[in-house]
Order: sequence, then structure tokens, then C-alpha cells
Amino acid sequence: MAETLASSPASPLPGPVPASLTESGPPPGVGKVPLAILFFLHAGAMAANTVPLANVLKSHGISGQATTFAFCTGGIAAFISPMIAGSLADRRVPPERLLAALCFGSAFFLALTYWAIQHYWGTAWVLGSMMAYALVTAPGFGLLTSIVLSRLRDAQREYGPLRAWATWGWMVSSFSISWLLHADKSPASGYGAAVIFFVEACFCLTLIPTPPTPSKEARRWRDFFGWEALQLLRHPDHRLIFLTSAIFSAVLSTFYRYSSAHLSDLGDPSPSATMGFAQVLEGIAMFAVAALLTRFRLKWVLLAGLLAGVFRLGLMATNMHSWLVLSIALHGPVFVLFYPTTQIYLEQRVDHHLRAQSQALLSLLNSGVGNLSGYLLIGIWHTHCTTPAGVDWTKFWTPVAIITALLSAFFAAFYRGNKRPD
Repeated sequence: MAETLASSPASPLPGPVPASLTESGPPPGVGKVPLAILFFLHAGAMAANTVPLANVLKSHGISGQATTFAFCTGGIAAFISPMIAGSLADRRVPPERLLAALCFGSAFFLALTYWAIQHYWGTAWVLGSMMAYALVTAPGFGLLTSIVLSRLRDAQREYGPLRAWATWGWMVSSFSISWLLHADKSPASGYGAAVIFFVEACFCLTLIPTPPTPSKEARRWRDFFGWEALQLLRHPDHRLIFLTSAIFSAVLSTFYRYSSAHLSDLGDPSPSATMGFAQVLEGIAMFAVAALLTRFRLKWVLLAGLLAGVFRLGLMATNMHSWLVLSIALHGPVFVLFYPTTQIYLEQRVDHHLRAQSQALLSLLNSGVGNLSGYLLIGIWHTHCTTPAGVDWTKFWTPVAIITALLSAFFAAFYRGNKRPD
């Protein structure tokens, strides 16, 4: 049985079905090509910064706890800016214009960050500029997702192929860092990311703006911070989706923080390029999402993503290069089965006036609660697994895999969902 994603009568947010299900199609003058380009550019910029970051910092004398704090900036920012940006996009500012402003800011602060790294301004300067970058970039992908989903006639079928362009952007950027720029340990990777953000910002300004949903309700300060979306947590399925996604994000925060270092320890000559293999299968899997969502209940698609995560982390625990490469390649399907599916769930089961804010709340819980707790708690565990001879990677990955298995069982037991007749 397929699972219906329309607004549920049991939802605490009664109201019209989301616009993406009732409108005749995307806004006039807006095709799918610009949406694909946005995904490609945004993911490419993020990859050029994220993938080599740990190695760039280490090669310029910043390592250990400082590296952990550098990754934590994104988690801290996720508590602050995504909800504000989501509220503005739903009520005040066309999301295309807001995304352009955020990309201009991302380009500036990212360039400043890598300038500080290159010229050895010190850890305080690097972390400060990274925090500023994180604040302006944190709402970006959630806002972009909201823009795309609101312009689709049938999100279940159309979103996967479009979202695949983010995969191609990430993959092209990852391979270019290693094979074209030879910048696995160079600030050139960050400068390249800044350029891509600047190009994306200019491109956003060419799009026809989508006017925010008009509202006659009085605006309160709490609404400016996006707290209106917290009412979504009253619904048991919504609450479980948010909770599971946050915990799964904590587990998967290990991917970019430790996988590259693990590859280096095993003698991999180009870890950024190897990490790019995660996007190869992700791009293919994106085209299968539509078929899966129309043939299987949403519960089974999400559970498949969780169980694939257990298998992937088990491969990491073998501490063998060949299995490690396979595990990295499987990260793409794990991501596809779980995260885009949760985004579609929110787009089609949440009232339309909370569309951007629901995606922002998901970003807050994933990048804020999830990633931040993952960086800190798993960072402590990583320190515990580090000896003078190096990291005991088998000891490090095994408990992470066990936690993911327990999370999968929890989700399978408590998620209910909605059913519809054939």
C-alpha cells in the first residue's frame, strides 16, 4: 500500500492542502532547468568547503578540538538562522531573493575564512569567520528545498530527479578538488566554494520571485523566530520523523568529520575524490525515489534508509580500505532513502503557510541538535579511541553502528502513518 502524504484530518494543523498539491503547476515562467541549476550550484559550493575542510585545517596547524569546533559552527548556527529565514520566506520576503542574499553572504564569509587559514591569522579568527559563514549558509538548503517543492505539480515523482542535480554538483566538486585543483589540503578549495556561492546568488536574482503567502493575522515576535512551526511537534508522526531525523543526523555527522581521516590513515592518496563516490550511487538512487514512494509505504522507505545506514557503518568497522570505499559509496543511497523522503513528507503533510518553516525546523534538528551533538559526543568517543599508535577505527565505528540499529527498531515500532485504498 502506498502512503498518502496529503494533510491528515488527525493533524493539529487543519487547513488547505499544500499549494504544491492543489495548484495547476509551477509559477509562470519557471521551468525545471533553473531548479536543477540551483541544486547543482548549491551542493557544489557546499562540497568544495565541507569535503576537504578537516585536511585543510590540519595542514595549516589547526587540529584536534579546534577542528571539532570548526564543524560545530554549523550546528550552532542551525539553532539560530534557519527558523528566522523560514519565517521571513513564509511571510515577508520572496524566498528566491532571500536565498540570493544568503549566498552573497556565504561567499564573503567563506572567502574570509580561508584567507584567515592561509595567512595563519590564528584559531580565533578562523572559528569566528566560520561562525559568521555558518549563520548565513545554514538556512540555504532548507530554503532551496522549499522553493523547489513549492513549484512542482507532483513532488513524489518530480523531486527525486531534480534533487539528483545536487548530487551531481557535489560529486563534480569533490572530484575537481582532488583531480583538477589538487586542493585536498589547500585553501583553494574554499575560494572555489566562495566563487560558486557568488554565481548562485547572481543566478537567484534572475528568477521570478514567489510572493509570500498573505496573512491577516497579527505578527508576534515569536513568529519572527519561526516558533510557530513548533506546533508540528504535537502530531505523533511528525514528532517521530523529527526525532529520528535528528538522531540519524548525529550518527551520520561522522561521515565528513572522520571518513576522510580514516581513508588517509589507510593510505588513500586522494581522499576527497574517494569521498565523491558517495555521490555516484546517490545520483542513481535519486531517480528510484519516485518509484519507491509510489509503490511502498513511506515507513518502509525510511526504514530501508536506516537499515542501510547500519550496514554501511558495519563496513566502516572492518577497517579495510576496500570495504571502507564501499561504505562511502553506500552513503549516497542511505541519504536518498531517508532525507529527501522526510522533506517530501513535510511538504505534503504540513499546512502550506508553514511550508518553509517546517523545512527550517527539520534543518534545525538535523544540523543543530543532530550534527552538533554528534560532533561533540562522538568527538569525545573518538578521543577515547585514539592511542599513541593511532585511532582504533573498529572500536570507534562499532558502537555507532549499534546505536543506528537501535534507532531503526525504535522507528519501526512507533511510526504509524496514513494509508489509502489502492
